[in-house]
Amino acid sequence: MAKVSGPLFSIEARGKIGNAVVHFPWKGRYCVRRWLIPSNPRDIDQRIVRQKMACIGKPISKILTASELPSDGSAIYEGIKNATPTAQIWNAYFTKTFMDFAKNELNFTTLRYDFTSSTYTANWDAVAAQLGLSDLTGDMYATTIESGLQLFAAAYAAFALNLSTGRVDYSTYPSNWDDADITDFGSDITSNT
Repeated sequence: MAKVSGPLFSIEARGKIGNAVVHFPWKGRYCVRRWLIPSNPRDIDQRIVRQKMACIGKPISKILTASELPSDGSAIYEGIKNATPTAQIWNAYFTKTFMDFAKNELNFTTLRYDFTSSTYTANWDAVAAQLGLSDLTGDMYATTIESGLQLFAAAYAAFALNLSTGRVDYSTYPSNWDDADITDFGSDITSNT
């Protein structure tokens, strides 16, 4: 990227000239670069990454924060916030915890298998529906990600962080949870009592 002073014989220039160059300010300097059409790859590798990010991102959007509840945030929010290292953001840390595990395709496949073979798959789906999660489908994703699997992924991240809220033993892998644990996890996402 070229840095210019007095672009186009003026003090500043902004915008595109034809389909050749773009002038724009950046960090207080006026710059010129070649005009590019942004790419949005839809190859299988990119769709796999998108599905994993959405798989954990959708449940995170349901976690009620301190600004949404009269006192503190939900039990899960408080647990994640307390587990998050200083100078990091709670939702990014929660996502990173899951993605560190799920970046290995075998781990993600195992997680999906553990969810589908669970005795309580129907309850995972029911609690996910109560939270307003829906299946992720479409050409942006490599496969369909069921709403229950999204909740299961959030439960895995809570397990990996060994969160403690008083209702559910988050030191236990989610496929070992029973109906009451799954229901309590849903309650921990939306309330602090």
